[in-house]
Amino acid sequence: MSRREATLIPGAVQMQQKPTYAPAIAVIGMAARFAGAENVEQYWTNLVDGVECSNRSDADGTGPDRAGRNGTFVRGVAQVAGIESFDADHFRIQPTEAVIMDPQQRVLLEVAAEALEDAGYAGQHDAVVGVFVGSGENHYFREYVAPTEARAGRSGDVRVTLANEKDFLAPRLAFKLGLNGPAITVQTGCATALSAVALACSALAAGDCDIALAGGVSLLMPDVEGYTYTESGILSADGRCRAFDAEASGTIPGSGAGVVVLRRETDAQAARDRRRAVIRGWAVNNDGGSRGGFTVPNINGQEAVIRAALARADIKPDDVGYVETHGTGTAIGDPVEFEALRRVFATPGRPAGKPLVLGAVKPSIGHTDAAAGVAGLIKAALTVERAVVPGTLHFRTPNPEIDLDSTPFVLTSETRAWDAEGPRIAGVSSFGLGGSNAHVVLEAAPAMPAADSRRSRQVLALSARSDEELDRMRERLADRLAGAAPAGHAELADIAYTLGVGRARYARRWAAVVTGPEDAVAQLRAPGEATRPTARWSLALHGTPAELAAMGERLVSTEPLLRSALVELRGHADLRGLAPEQAGALAALGVARVLCRLGLTFARVDAPSWARSAAQWLAGGGDPATLEAALAACTADSDSGSVREGAGRIVVGPSFDLTDVVAAAWRAGVAVDWAAYYGDEPRGRVPLPTYPFTRRRFWLERPETTATDRAPQTAPSRVDTTDIPAFVEKVWCGVLGVDRVQHDAHFLDVLGGDSLHAVEIGARLNEELGLDLPIDLPFIAPTIEATSTYIEKALATEKTS
Repeated sequence: MSRREATLIPGAVQMQQKPTYAPAIAVIGMAARFAGAENVEQYWTNLVDGVECSNRSDADGTGPDRAGRNGTFVRGVAQVAGIESFDADHFRIQPTEAVIMDPQQRVLLEVAAEALEDAGYAGQHDAVVGVFVGSGENHYFREYVAPTEARAGRSGDVRVTLANEKDFLAPRLAFKLGLNGPAITVQTGCATALSAVALACSALAAGDCDIALAGGVSLLMPDVEGYTYTESGILSADGRCRAFDAEASGTIPGSGAGVVVLRRETDAQAARDRRRAVIRGWAVNNDGGSRGGFTVPNINGQEAVIRAALARADIKPDDVGYVETHGTGTAIGDPVEFEALRRVFATPGRPAGKPLVLGAVKPSIGHTDAAAGVAGLIKAALTVERAVVPGTLHFRTPNPEIDLDSTPFVLTSETRAWDAEGPRIAGVSSFGLGGSNAHVVLEAAPAMPAADSRRSRQVLALSARSDEELDRMRERLADRLAGAAPAGHAELADIAYTLGVGRARYARRWAAVVTGPEDAVAQLRAPGEATRPTARWSLALHGTPAELAAMGERLVSTEPLLRSALVELRGHADLRGLAPEQAGALAALGVARVLCRLGLTFARVDAPSWARSAAQWLAGGGDPATLEAALAACTADSDSGSVREGAGRIVVGPSFDLTDVVAAAWRAGVAVDWAAYYGDEPRGRVPLPTYPFTRRRFWLERPETTATDRAPQTAPSRVDTTDIPAFVEKVWCGVLGVDRVQHDAHFLDVLGGDSLHAVEIGARLNEELGLDLPIDLPFIAPTIEATSTYIEKALATEKTS
């Protein structure tokens, strides 16, 4: 049958042409929040242990009356805890904006930041990073924000629109996380998150970005305890989802958020990223019009999307060992999905003894709607990575509408090891109401051992916004090292590298030079020492020619950066054959070059008399053309010079150690270039504990169901103008949602104000003062002091005229 014939036959499976360019895509990071799980590891543990993460497990176990269940309220939802709270300060979001913002956008922002940290790309990097995400229904706006705004007599506020419309979900992540690739909000119902993953893979394959974040979020409100069951609906009669089971009666509502970080496999291998799994193929399609209704699933469409993903992956159905199904437990959905799977995977060529295990996550965490696909993807990625298949909760006896015995499929509620021979390959399906289908094929990534490090000691460097958060970071990292200690020195070096290049930089600093995991844990748990930032740095050369020459020989054998610096200066790193004064001076200049490359700049350079020409050469800019003359001018004088240790002074002498100096510089506030520090080592990024957010409650009270008439508004009178600065501060605090503002704090640079805040401040000032001030006054006069002065002049002008 030709392709044209297939398009003309209703319901015929239309195979996509295999893409001409479909590189493998590595999953290099992931983060999630689901019911009963604050992170991916808790999520995985719950799945492996068979934990039911819904409030149904807290009930008496009897469920609703099954005899008269139509229209019965059922207690059974799976909620993400604590969505009322958010770390607005971390993302420079004003309290007034945070409290009206869709909590889905807030939660996904935190999860996306954690995913980037898990991948090791939250710090400075040159990659173009794209965002492909979607969200569920915004219950918060409908039930909290809109009624509150209406009762206050406000409508059409653009701030409310920006904080709640789905259009701005991906752009907000790109803005707050500093990502400059494509930022696309994806919406395909229940298939949203996996469709976003497929689009991200296509963007990576096309070269539109180097790294991509993909996922979704859907949240129930905190006070939702259940739902109304309707016979023949999609929700369960007894508050439990039993995918493919004989007693299945539907799914249950769930909450969740998940993000994966993706990168082309070739790039991930070259960068030695931690690859959790490799996506080999992906596809999206729609059932079209050949189905019984808009919400009715279609076997042909599901079969086609699975076959298309396998074709793109160039993988045979017989090679797949696990499929994470959509698995809603509904009367129509399960049989349709099972038949599509049977058509694809129940082939005569499947080897005997190689079953295909089916799994479903919805019985554990509920149907997370727009986040369902990424919940399944994260589960499947961990399954192929760890060779463990979690059981499907509540599965006992197959649905009589599916013929399990005639297929190679295995369904079980028991967690089992993946002990089949050959590569571990899994598929993930996500099917949305409206006929949108997505399927992804992924494979276990080959392990890449950590590369050896020449450095015998490593620098663990941390930073945070506050001392309290810094202490929590140290605790988390200590627990990680104590619970899963690095297998060797090379792995500890990768941990140090990840902390350096893979984390954002903040004002509060901590660093320690460690010799191994036990030493690291001890120093992380030791009392912290407060350090002051150092603004000015000086360099002092100290020691005799022979001592500095010996220092150079020692560092050349242990410190790759010095070797590179000497090669840049003279074409080679060999100090032998030089007079001691020349070898010593050259070694000192090489060290100084390394320090400058790492981000240190020196206002002063001191040296003993024998090396003064070298110090002058360095202070004069270090012209390579005059280096030999500077070395030749060094004398054989044995005077080592005298130098005092002090804050901001680095001594290059016989006992100089680059590791200690770099750690001290980081603690003192230097923006150390960690990429340069590790530039001569083949280091890789590894998953580490993410940032400890300090969340506060930002939540409106649920409005009463009955509306009350608002009192008629009277024209405002001019406020008391005897204390203009106090009045201006009150207006700024009200708009920005803070309790206090320093009168010299800059509106943009310090307070994080934007044009919307500025316009509202200007409007309030004009309304209450009865003046005609510029509507964007905080941009013209960006402090309370400046605004007050501007207003006082306006009042004086009004009085005199």
